[in-house]
Amino acid sequence: MSVIIEEAIRGWMAANRGLREQATAQGVERFFAALGDGDALTPAQLERAVAAARDAVFAALTTDAVLDRLPTPPQGAGTREALRSRWYGLNPAWVLPGPPTAGRALSARHLAAAAAAGSVLGMLVFGTLLNLSLDMRALGMLIGAPAGAAGALYAVGRLTESKALRTALKTLLGVAGALDVARVATLGLVGLWGRLAGMGLLRRILLYPGVVALLAFTRGSAHYDRGGYRDSIRDLIRQWVECSALLLCSLSSAPVAEPKAVVLDKNLARAIADLHRADLPDLPTAAEALLLEGRRLGLAGLTEPARFTAAERAGRSRLRWGPELAQRYRPFGLIEEGDTVIVEDEPVIQNDCVLEKGLVRKQRS
Repeated sequence: MSVIIEEAIRGWMAANRGLREQATAQGVERFFAALGDGDALTPAQLERAVAAARDAVFAALTTDAVLDRLPTPPQGAGTREALRSRWYGLNPAWVLPGPPTAGRALSARHLAAAAAAGSVLGMLVFGTLLNLSLDMRALGMLIGAPAGAAGALYAVGRLTESKALRTALKTLLGVAGALDVARVATLGLVGLWGRLAGMGLLRRILLYPGVVALLAFTRGSAHYDRGGYRDSIRDLIRQWVECSALLLCSLSSAPVAEPKAVVLDKNLARAIADLHRADLPDLPTAAEALLLEGRRLGLAGLTEPARFTAAERAGRSRLRWGPELAQRYRPFGLIEEGDTVIVEDEPVIQNDCVLEKGLVRKQRS
């Protein structure tokens, strides 16, 4: 029987390769649409993008049309929902990396301007030198154009990449500017104009805006390889899609019987449904309604205000381990009587009956 099921799953996977590629493409598009175009991304943006991609893939793989084509298709709406619920709960958490560390680089416009300026400067320098030495101005300009462009591109590239070089240049500019300001202060207004040319002060003052402009020109901006990052995200989402599709086929081979009896309190069921349909501004109200139903059913620990309504995050409780706690908590690791423990999970108690024990761990000194 297992061989038959395995062959059926393998056949379904081969026949629906296009469906999985389509789901992968939808996940990639949703991921980058939610991520935005900025280079500086926050963890919250990445989390929203991962959730958007996951929801797109899950929606594409669990439509009624897809479920009806499974090797063992579910019968009835209740069975479909049960299969979706099991599949969603067993899917591993999606973890997608953020963009790689962005390096600083100049734009194409800045590189073109630097190459043009370097070409002109190279023609002037090499043309003048060869004209004075060999009377070959044309050859000097021919050599100077590519040499000047290459030198300018190398210089602005190094100045953009090297933080130490930029810091040194800023320091020299600041020290020289401070000395010139002090010298101007000692001259006075009367003797300043007469000594500008002799001191070379005017030339240095005109040089400062040029250096500042050069630093601003080579500041660059942070960029990362968007194409490579998109390819890596596509490969990762494709792996998740393959695993999820295989899990869906496996779960459909052992369908869950559709429950016939009502096993949930109707008011609690209504509160859960309202919470699921609530918009973001209405979430606190819907959550409070659900907590109210829990109090009505006798769940312990719900009389205090919920943590999401508190202005500050409450700290974890610390208790002294003993036989009384063992009836409501399960230990994580070796805990001896009298040890101080930290509550990781609170127990679920209804009408003084422990439905599920909480979890505590030993406090390490």
